[in-house]
Amino acid sequence: MKIRSVTAAQACRGEAVFVLLPDGRVDSGEALAEPLKGARATGDLKTSFRAVGLFHQPKGAAIRRLGTIGLGGRRELDTEKLRRAAALAQQRAEKLEVASFALVVPKQAQAGLAAEDVGRALAEGLVLGAYRYDAPRKERAGKRFATAAKVAAVGLDRRAAQAFARGLQLGAIAAEGAVFARDLENQPANLLTPTAMAAKARRLAGGRLKVKVLDERAMAKLKMGALLGVSRGSRQPARLIVFEYRTPGAKGNVAVVGKGLTFDSGGISIKPSARMDEMRYDMCGAGAVMGLFHALRHGALGTHKPKKNLIGVIAAAENMPDADAQRPGDVVRAMDGHTIEVLNTDAEGRLVLADAICYAKKFYQPEKMCDLATLTGAVVVALGHECAGIMGNDQTLVDELIAAGKRADEPLWQLPLWQCHKDQVKSKFADLANINSPAHGNGSTAGGAFLSYFVGDTPWAHLDIAGAAYGALPKDHYTGGATGTAVRTLVRWAGSL
Repeated sequence: MKIRSVTAAQACRGEAVFVLLPDGRVDSGEALAEPLKGARATGDLKTSFRAVGLFHQPKGAAIRRLGTIGLGGRRELDTEKLRRAAALAQQRAEKLEVASFALVVPKQAQAGLAAEDVGRALAEGLVLGAYRYDAPRKERAGKRFATAAKVAAVGLDRRAAQAFARGLQLGAIAAEGAVFARDLENQPANLLTPTAMAAKARRLAGGRLKVKVLDERAMAKLKMGALLGVSRGSRQPARLIVFEYRTPGAKGNVAVVGKGLTFDSGGISIKPSARMDEMRYDMCGAGAVMGLFHALRHGALGTHKPKKNLIGVIAAAENMPDADAQRPGDVVRAMDGHTIEVLNTDAEGRLVLADAICYAKKFYQPEKMCDLATLTGAVVVALGHECAGIMGNDQTLVDELIAAGKRADEPLWQLPLWQCHKDQVKSKFADLANINSPAHGNGSTAGGAFLSYFVGDTPWAHLDIAGAAYGALPKDHYTGGATGTAVRTLVRWAGSL
């Protein structure tokens, strides 16, 4: 979607102009004063949150249609409400079948927020609200409308106007990264195989971003027995995808690791058939990493030059119950030498992540690291679909990511990770077991505890996004399917490095 910052006067002409209206009087510029006065006179103009109005203008007027999106009380205004309102404006404009539209934000609708944050939220709402998964069908999707928007913020001084325009630009890039992730995550497993994911990753290469892909032969040489053990039951070969985003003058590395199970049947410990189709979403951790590097490739950090190089590692595989699939009770050896008793083949995400973490540690020695995975159903029981879980061995890093999630309106809730949890995943027949006992409970924490053995002393955080990755409540900028969660959080975090 094309988005550009304009003045209020430039915005107030064309097929459709939408105004974001909080309760009370607003200053939306001279050009909109009379149209808004006429709209209020009809008695149909509502300012409650998400209230949408449409008012046709007299023939010959500069504006053909005046749209209004209610924001509700000014004290309750925040970036998420602005994001949702922008998404509503885009969707209403699309229904009008206009090629482009304008969005005007009165000063009173900015609620004392930083101008750049306002711009980011609006651009994210517009881009995310415009997203439609182009599913494979006999008939091609029809023409898309409202694919361009002019956005004006009223009442800003020169410096604030520049910050607002910068926010629009960076927000659009971050949201396009989330859209890229959504497209990957929504694809069925027969179309998005590990090989296909690797091919899409390779196409991101360019500029500061380098991409390399390891096949199973290369992984075998590195003794990645945990990852390859998961892949044994599938005819689709596994891939390890590595991103390197380097900035001139940067010293040291920061790593982001993603779980990329393009389909998870559970293996020999097979899942129930009901809703197994949703296991296309078991690669959403990888989707978040891919979305981050899509955004970085397209300039999501603007003029900011991170002091650390950003490394991404994705373990892409399928978990299937073939005759050669690993069995419950099998013992595999990870890249760093740890042996693992596979008590349940459906706890495979932590196995592939173990080797991906080992790879990142060995070849990049990251100063800090986080991983993202749709790891456990337990986190959905604990936190639902509106929040992801986070845990780790370094509180400063955990706090950084929670703060980034807050700025992106993608909340993270910290779960404990104690020595007792690490003791639960020790095995009698190997160094570690890939699950704890059902009597222990704390399935999400047990997954993080298992991964902690491979991280060692590296400052690390684990994000369990199994709930937040899909199935959330509709929010205007999200209506169903994959959410693309954590991409905008990671972009915000990268911008702080």
